[in-house]
Amino acid sequence: MLSRQLVVSVHDVAPQTKPRAARLLDLLAAIGVEHRSLLVIPNFRGQGSLDVHDDFCAWLRDRRQRGDEIVLHGYEHVGVGQPRHAGERFRNRWFTQGEGEFLSLQYDAAFDRIARGKAMLERAGLHPLGFVAPAWLVNEGGLRAARDLGFQYTNSYLTVGDLARGRRHWVPSLVFGPGHLDEDLGVALQLRLARFLARGSAIRVVLHPPCVDDQARLARVLSLIESQLQDRRPATYLQLLESLRCNAVSAARDGHAY
Repeated sequence: MLSRQLVVSVHDVAPQTKPRAARLLDLLAAIGVEHRSLLVIPNFRGQGSLDVHDDFCAWLRDRRQRGDEIVLHGYEHVGVGQPRHAGERFRNRWFTQGEGEFLSLQYDAAFDRIARGKAMLERAGLHPLGFVAPAWLVNEGGLRAARDLGFQYTNSYLTVGDLARGRRHWVPSLVFGPGHLDEDLGVALQLRLARFLARGSAIRVVLHPPCVDDQARLARVLSLIESQLQDRRPATYLQLLESLRCNAVSAARDGHAY
């Protein structure tokens, strides 16, 4: 049986965002969340490879040794190419602030960017098993490229995708950070949504480094996370994936649909 889990992830981790990201991690640790998934941008907005930032890479290795997970989060986190149709234009406009890097890329272009990002992290002594596109905007070609490069999983706003086994698992997320909505309104909506999602066995909370800029708003978010910890244990995405896989095997062995 899948235990009740809470995955807290911090997106957009890079040398340029480290002070805010580190502050978030300290605040999360103070309320008992010491295992987080860190979504790292290897070439933040084209400003240079992270593997030349020795202090930052050492910090990431230390975070991994302490129980955090390192996840590849795109390559540059900037929009590439033009949306091909109305659906992509809508997603690029409303799901992100023009940063849908993998939204319109075909297989070869996506493969190249993911491979370069993976190589940068590996040169830093980091070996990510998860790939998540900026704003979760990626087409089937990009997902196939990530799988072919050996990544075990990805995720979207509502699901965790097991790339290696070709399955999607319903694990919805609460997202906090810059967006198109007024941020106070966004927090209020997420708090209401949390009550509905509380019935599920797993839930995700997504944070961004700018979350630390408003202390009152962040206090409400941390309070929400604390409330989820009353009957859930913190986990990384990789730990959640392992639990989902074990649960699927158990269900198949017992003859139950999963």
